[in-house]
Amino acid sequence: MALWTRAPKSAPTQAGTQAPAQAGQSGSVADWLAGRTDPATIAELLRQVIDPEVGVNIVDLGLVYSIRVSDGTAVIQMSLTTPGCPLSAYMEDNIHRVLWGAPGISSVDLRIIWEPAWTTEMMSVRAKQELGWPV
Repeated sequence: MALWTRAPKSAPTQAGTQAPAQAGQSGSVADWLAGRTDPATIAELLRQVIDPEVGVNIVDLGLVYSIRVSDGTAVIQMSLTTPGCPLSAYMEDNIHRVLWGAPGISSVDLRIIWEPAWTTEMMSVRAKQELGWPV
């Protein structure tokens, strides 16, 4: 079972995990043709899910904490910007939409967690640049 986690900025990546995929580092075409999708590819697909309140994708916002694939199920742990986020159902629907049909993924187990609490420090440089924040 492969695992993808967002590496903390000040701490090294935990043993047994992979740092988030950069463009071009996700699974190969051969994996897709063989019916396999790795966590890095799922992370790339999740970049299509835009937080409508912020206008930035959920991966670069730092909302996706980990992704693993187990027996055809994509298990995703993520948070929301606030516990009372009125758009949680919208985000969940969009996550299911972008992962529908991914090779080797028959279901999605989305787990909304609140620890650690999301902060703007979890945003990628790319997200901060998109928002016009100094980096």
